[in-house]
Amino acid sequence: MTSPRHLAYFVALGLFWGISPSLYRHWGHIGMPATHVIVVTGLGVGLVLGLIGAIRGITWAGGMRLQFYGAGCAALMNVPFAMGLFFARHVPPTELALIISTAPIVNYLVALATRRENAAPRRLLAIVLGFSSTALLVITREGMLSGEVSWWLIGAFSMPVLYSAYNWFAALWWPRESHSFAAGVAESLWSGLLALPFLYYFAPPWGSDQLPLPAYATVGIATLMWVAERIAFFTLIREKGAVFTVQAVYLSTPAAVVIAVIFFGGADIWLFVSLLILMAALYLNNSGSAAKAKSS
Repeated sequence: MTSPRHLAYFVALGLFWGISPSLYRHWGHIGMPATHVIVVTGLGVGLVLGLIGAIRGITWAGGMRLQFYGAGCAALMNVPFAMGLFFARHVPPTELALIISTAPIVNYLVALATRRENAAPRRLLAIVLGFSSTALLVITREGMLSGEVSWWLIGAFSMPVLYSAYNWFAALWWPRESHSFAAGVAESLWSGLLALPFLYYFAPPWGSDQLPLPAYATVGIATLMWVAERIAFFTLIREKGAVFTVQAVYLSTPAAVVIAVIFFGGADIWLFVSLLILMAALYLNNSGSAAKAKSS
């Protein structure tokens, strides 16, 4: 039975995931460098999680395997994260939200190709529906029917593919001897550290186009939000399992679209038709026996 505490974590997780595309759009709109977002949120989340872990008596420094895991995950996460911040400047957040939400289906397709999962009819149908949803989204965008191709929109579909590479690495190299909190600290700190050279090269803080300090308020809020998201995620993974936790995508997908519509507009009937098809695909991909991993 799901306790009120677990339900609160679940709802928070879905909403935190859902608001991210709109945050990306906001940062793009004000000209926030992607490297600044990655460094501040990475180091900030890592340090706060490390402090909380130390208070709880969790050893987060770990050995070489944990640091290899953290650095590998950070490198594979930073690329689609940076791309998301970049594409958000050119793709409406409602559409970006749907594209990012196809990640679980792409994950299964990659797992199927690498023989980490068995072919299940429900999940194969989920793939068909998922790609039907994205095809509908692409075809019905403004200008598409008249023959103008939105290469920004098409390019954004590289993000769920790259996120699947991150998930593959994370599952393969998970440091079983370490606490899940320690894995989160290592990944976050390495995320910020790996982005530092790019920050100094592409957008040094002493540059003439540096944004005023108040512009970073939303980055600070996002850092605290993602700390809460990490705590909710690790708690649910540890206490309720991965199958329960991944269901938060049913909340985050419509939440991402609704939040983006509220703040930025840009909705039409085809967007919501695409959303409904994607929700059906996610249900087939994550529910029942279809969501169980291939047995070894």
